[in-house]
Amino acid sequence: MKVLNRQPAKSLLGVLATLTGAVSILTATVGLPTAAFASQAVFSCSARNVFIEVSRLNNGKLRYAAYNIPTTLKRPDLLLNNGTVGRNQNGDTVYRFRNGNHLYAAVQDSGYGKVLVYRNNRLIDTNYCGDV
Repeated sequence: MKVLNRQPAKSLLGVLATLTGAVSILTATVGLPTAAFASQAVFSCSARNVFIEVSRLNNGKLRYAAYNIPTTLKRPDLLLNNGTVGRNQNGDTVYRFRNGNHLYAAVQDSGYGKVLVYRNNRLIDTNYCGDV
């Protein structure tokens, strides 16, 4: 009777570890942040001196990432979580994120969009998307 040299089957944890390693290699090779696999961009804006991306995470929460230009898009200069979404009086979609006494509002309108920055409820900066 012939004895087969069988290797033990990989455990579920072994398979997951292999897949996780593959994702890490892919993110390092392509240069994508790991979070890119866990989110979907719902708004992006390239404006004067800044690139903004609003993403919906797999858990349903919103994330705001701001990258100062020039950028490699590897690490945001400002990252805010737990934003809200609503509509303004014009029917435009508005994503809002609080950071202390600052409010960042990404407005998805019929044009390219814009990003508004408020401090203590006063508008201090407006960046129009497409102004690069």
